Amino acid sequence: MTENSKVQPKKEIGDDPMNPVPLDQRQHWGTPAMIFGGLEFSITILMVGSTLVNSFGFKKTIPIVLFTFLILTWIGNSISGFIGAKTGLASTIIARQPFGAQQAKFIIAMVVGVISLGWWSIQTSLTGNAICAMLGIDYTADKMMWAIITIIVGLTFAVPSIIGYSSMKWTDMIAVPAGLLIVVGMIFLSLKNHGWSTIWNYQPSNPGTMSFAAAVTFILGMNVSQWVISADYTRYAYPRVKDNVLIPLGIIGVGVPLVFVGAMMAIGEGTYDIVAIMVDLGFPLWGFLVLWLSAWTSQLVNNYSMGLSFSNILNIESNKGRAIVTFASTLIALVVSLMGMMDHFMGLLTMAALLYPGIAGVIFADFFMRKGNWVDKEGWNMVATLALIANIGVGYLTTYVIPIGIPPIQSIIITVIVYYLGMKIKSKKAPDKFTDGMIFNH
Repeated sequence: MTENSKVQPKKEIGDDPMNPVPLDQRQHWGTPAMIFGGLEFSITILMVGSTLVNSFGFKKTIPIVLFTFLILTWIGNSISGFIGAKTGLASTIIARQPFGAQQAKFIIAMVVGVISLGWWSIQTSLTGNAICAMLGIDYTADKMMWAIITIIVGLTFAVPSIIGYSSMKWTDMIAVPAGLLIVVGMIFLSLKNHGWSTIWNYQPSNPGTMSFAAAVTFILGMNVSQWVISADYTRYAYPRVKDNVLIPLGIIGVGVPLVFVGAMMAIGEGTYDIVAIMVDLGFPLWGFLVLWLSAWTSQLVNNYSMGLSFSNILNIESNKGRAIVTFASTLIALVVSLMGMMDHFMGLLTMAALLYPGIAGVIFADFFMRKGNWVDKEGWNMVATLALIANIGVGYLTTYVIPIGIPPIQSIIITVIVYYLGMKIKSKKAPDKFTDGMIFNH
């Protein structure tokens, strides 16, 4: 940072979707950590806890959650976050170097954009359910009122992300602390209804329906996208290793307790529908209001990353253009939500678990194979394509054909190996612009 940038006030963040965030617009690591905490504060994380406890019981859920969050999620987010801070670029722009601009635009940006759109649609549907329950409307029968409420909720969710990063920051600073109130309320009502002894010793009626590895994969399906999209937010952080190791505390500090709260609430309920569980537990009006506020925080991130991805596809280079694209994407996501995206919750988890590890693996490997240097690359790198195909193949085989291990971890490992070996061979046999700057050439 120059001497002038130290004494001048920081410029207003411009949310340029294509270019690096200047150092004089970087912020303390606590800001992206707060946004990450908002991302993790979602109804779907509660649903993860309610699903796990009905397969493992409460005690056996604990090591699954701690292993997934404290080791796998933290490491992946820290690496992705550092790459974003080092380059100052959004995730789908970073992907232009290893994949090539054309592939990054038509495959990577599309994957990130579509899955973010799907998550936003599911969360909006769930929040529409919650508001209906709060108002005494049967959301399973009165579809017209549910649709009206869901549209209003969705448009409200979208406003800060359309405005940009600065608006999201202030929304999260208000909503995340407010969301902590619902955690306290959930714990209180769970203990009141079930008692600690019942919760701690709970044994599900149909245990063993999910293995330890499958449960880890299930949680990663929720969070593995962060191994790619973290860069969309850490590009506003300083490029220091310490900062980017600390930023995932937002995910850990919110996600771990929220999964356990979801598990506590679901004891004996026999369903993962968290809104139905809240109704059964007798949640008061304020509980549903705070749940809506909390869902808002994660929706901001889904919406913002969706807008950045589609802006990349359309070559949008201004904040105004990004805002327009984000708004248009929101309208499409609302239609998808009203068409019943909630019914495809597990399918979206599966898609994320299959695709995101490969994208992350190629980006991680390429970044360190170039010692952190980034240059925009036009064209299409077939080695990256082959690595992505290998990722999908290993993920599919070890998930559905021969279930073994933790598919997202195996997938990212095979992706790194295939990409490394492929680029090494390419640099010797057929060097081109994609091999320029590789460690093999030094």
